[in-house]
Amino acid sequence: MTDSRAASDALIEPCYHCGEPVPEGVCLYTEIGGQARSMCCPGCQAVAAMIAGSGLDNFYRQRTAYSERPAASETPVREQYLIYDQPELTDAFCQTQEDGSVSARLLLGGITCAACTWLIEQSLASVPGVTEAAVNLQQSRLDIRFDPLVLPLSEIFTRVDALGYRPRPFQASARREQMRAEYRADLRRLGVAGFGMMQVGMFAVALHAGDIQGIQEQYQGLLRSFSLLVSGFIVYYSAGTFFRTAWRHLKQGALVMDLPVALAIGLAWLASAYATVSGSGQVYFDSVVMFTFFLLLGRFLEARVRQRHANNWFDAESALPDAVSLRRDGRWITVPRSQADQGEVMLVQAGQTIPADARVLSGNSAVREDTFNGEHLPRTVSIGDTIYAGTVNVEAALEAEILGSYAQSRLAALQRSVEVAETEKPRLAKMADRIASWFVAGVLLVTSATAIAWWHIAPEQTLWVALSVLVISCPCALALATPAALASAASALRATGVIVRGENALESLSRTTHLIFDKTGTLTEGKLAISRVELLGELTEARALQLAAGLQHWSNHPVSKAFSHIQPGEVFQDVNYKVGAGLQGKLDGRQYRVGSESFCREFCPALPPPPDEQRYWIALCDAQSPLAWIGLDDTLRAEAKAVVRSALTGGLELGLLTGDSSPQGKLLARELGIDDVRTGMEPQQKMQRVQSLQATGAVVCMVGDGLNDAPVLSLADSSFAVAGATDLARTQADFVIVDDVLTRVTDTWQKARDCRRIILQNFAWALGYNLSAIPLAATGHVPPWAAAIGMSLSSLLVVANSLRLNRSPAKEKGL
Repeated sequence: MTDSRAASDALIEPCYHCGEPVPEGVCLYTEIGGQARSMCCPGCQAVAAMIAGSGLDNFYRQRTAYSERPAASETPVREQYLIYDQPELTDAFCQTQEDGSVSARLLLGGITCAACTWLIEQSLASVPGVTEAAVNLQQSRLDIRFDPLVLPLSEIFTRVDALGYRPRPFQASARREQMRAEYRADLRRLGVAGFGMMQVGMFAVALHAGDIQGIQEQYQGLLRSFSLLVSGFIVYYSAGTFFRTAWRHLKQGALVMDLPVALAIGLAWLASAYATVSGSGQVYFDSVVMFTFFLLLGRFLEARVRQRHANNWFDAESALPDAVSLRRDGRWITVPRSQADQGEVMLVQAGQTIPADARVLSGNSAVREDTFNGEHLPRTVSIGDTIYAGTVNVEAALEAEILGSYAQSRLAALQRSVEVAETEKPRLAKMADRIASWFVAGVLLVTSATAIAWWHIAPEQTLWVALSVLVISCPCALALATPAALASAASALRATGVIVRGENALESLSRTTHLIFDKTGTLTEGKLAISRVELLGELTEARALQLAAGLQHWSNHPVSKAFSHIQPGEVFQDVNYKVGAGLQGKLDGRQYRVGSESFCREFCPALPPPPDEQRYWIALCDAQSPLAWIGLDDTLRAEAKAVVRSALTGGLELGLLTGDSSPQGKLLARELGIDDVRTGMEPQQKMQRVQSLQATGAVVCMVGDGLNDAPVLSLADSSFAVAGATDLARTQADFVIVDDVLTRVTDTWQKARDCRRIILQNFAWALGYNLSAIPLAATGHVPPWAAAIGMSLSSLLVVANSLRLNRSPAKEKGL
């Protein structure tokens, strides 16, 4: 028996988290590292599940001892976050700064609007030890900087949790998983509300018909009872988000638009429930569920816009190679990029994307850096030059010393610039929330004053009159005034090939004072083409181009693509390629060269200077005489002049910001009539220029296409990305031109101005309606059913006016 018990004890698997024996009969498991691990209690299971769910399984492989078992006396909320006070768990989402403070990035579940960002930021800003707190609404991300000696990380998690949000370490995979879960939850709430609206609507039709034609009391009570049950579930399940948001902000002393919405839904349902139970008065179950459905529909569509564009840019690091070739112990080995350390020597073959910022130790090549400057011509690099992660080595192999990790790279800095630029726009939403809070306060004061007055005049009418005031003053028409017009304009623009991203884009575009263009790929086609040939010998132009194409056939330099449409003819022999210079080859016993001025003049001293500086010139020569200068240029878009002319006629100030440091930018601006031109601009410099304009009161619209344009596209008040834009540029732009027609920029601007005029008309009607209807309701002249009809008609009028934006361009002239 003793041996059997010992053997049984030996088979007992300890808790994988704390090491304590698992009690007999307890079957709790958590999947860690692809295996089901035994847990001794729900506390250990909860903590282990959080660690595994946050992608921090590596903690268990690196620990030197079992973790402490969660204490039963601690509160459950604080308990589940204590694990993040262990440094080995925080490396993935925290970074220690030079002054000793810690920057952490958390993923938040449950945030829905700019008011949520305000609540979280304001609540954390007052916590001792917190230096900065900023919420990115699109990414559901909290960036916080704090002093770990004053404030433990677990306390930050706990405080965010106490506000009603679900914090966890920020990771791209976790964010995608959260967005999928939020989408499913939103869709379920919307579906339940829609189905319930149809059911309650059918009962309402029968009740209204019964009021007109007569209905027996028992059947009326039955229909009301069914409506009570169905609408009650919808209020609890679907409209619950309005009540939770309103209560969450009320606890922090903030008034948001969800408060009158929740009050209107709640009071209308309670009043209808009272009428059903007492058998007197009117019921408004159909108005309650309809109001709930359409509000949820609007928010669902808004959330889908945010989510659709959030996935594409999550991690610029994913564009880098997964492996890197390093020289270790005198030989080249391939290791994961994450294992490459600063100071190690890596090998980058021609055609490969450079995996890390590095300094060239051996080799000569050219690097295409359109990632950073948007330009198609590569930069020649040699020993001592710096090359950057995310750029492409296009010519020859390079050996280079790694300068640091990805977090220290120029590409990471660019991505951080995008994130910083994104946080600028939610500040506008904060002002809207503060204005809305005054409106909400006014509505509540008027309703309260009305209720007090009627309590002294006719107590039995107090509830119904107050409800009439609340319903008739409910800001439905005001709330629809802007989104209905924006949605209508966005639909019209989609039909013309422009995708609108973001609800504030059209409103911002309508107020534009400065229109700023990128050059390469935006005003130009973004590819080199032969624009001029200067013959220097007896060859014809066709023959000179044929010889040059024959040599360029042996190159993968971007310049060679300009000759790809020319049939080379004879095949050159003994072709040699000099990196960053040109090519030399033999044909019919003669040596020919094509390439840079210095490369060809070394071979043919009689070569004259290039004709001008307006183009990128390459020379063609043989050993005896120069043959031709071939000028390459980036072709101007056919519609560029019309776009500039239309913008100038409309009173816009134009500007050109380009990463091209050659004279091309100024020449192009002069040709188009753009006075403000700045060349050789890096992404941060473009952002600084836009910020300086905005500081003077300018409303800036930016048009671009490259990854380097993503930060400034996000920072501008409104922005366009052309069809050939990079994924990151497209996700940061407010408008994406899918058919690659540049005139869509000015067409969209005109539509935005029309949209703004419609919005002002909607506001005028909505405010006029509220100002005239509230006194009537407060004096008892408008019963609740008439208030509900008036609210609905007011909203329908706003929607109908907004639909005028969908009219065809031929009819819009009389708008």
